[in-house]
Amino acid sequence: MEVIKKAAENAKLPLEVVSLKVKYPQGDEKQLLKAVTGREVPSGALPIEIGCVVSNVGTVHAVYEAVVLDKPLIERVVTVSGGALKNPQNLKVRIGTPISSLIEECGGFKEVPAKIVVGGPMMGFTIYDLDTPVTKGTSGILALTSREVNGAHRTACISCGRCIEACPMGLDPTNLFKYIDHSDYDSADSLGLMDCKECGSCGFVCLARIPLVQGMRLGKKMLRMKKVKS
Repeated sequence: MEVIKKAAENAKLPLEVVSLKVKYPQGDEKQLLKAVTGREVPSGALPIEIGCVVSNVGTVHAVYEAVVLDKPLIERVVTVSGGALKNPQNLKVRIGTPISSLIEECGGFKEVPAKIVVGGPMMGFTIYDLDTPVTKGTSGILALTSREVNGAHRTACISCGRCIEACPMGLDPTNLFKYIDHSDYDSADSLGLMDCKECGSCGFVCLARIPLVQGMRLGKKMLRMKKVKS
């Protein structure tokens, strides 16, 4: 942090380097804005509506290359990791490259993976085809072992409230999931479903191993489809 502050001072840039508490999902734009500015983005609104824009380092660099170097977004850095890999690495990859090529570049598997995830461990998507291509939104590939997946059978909700405590948006994941599970998407919407960031915190702490995040994604998808049809 001190190195970054010193570099900014030496460059005489009109910016302030702010150190934040390490707490997932601190990197989400709404959480960042609340922590840095004290301002809160209203439900259903965008950061621009409170006078802010959030851009990560990768996006800023891509804008620089597009504007200054006239270079389109044709490649990105992808983290390839997980206990099933021989040599985890960060790779600069051309968009469109099959994931199998990244696995091969890392020496292949040292054991059969229990799950291949595109994205991070909390918000990523499981894939079943290694010919799936890298896209501009692919930030990571995880080849996870059965120990890392720590799979368990789903059981009934015991209303422990852990998902409510974990939700950074102040939602009620267990009740949202019940509405979605019964196809009552309007009731889920009234409880703030569209404010869900799909961070995975609720699913991570769920003792019953209920697929809460997958339920939220389904509910939001059905609501969007309903709005398009209407």
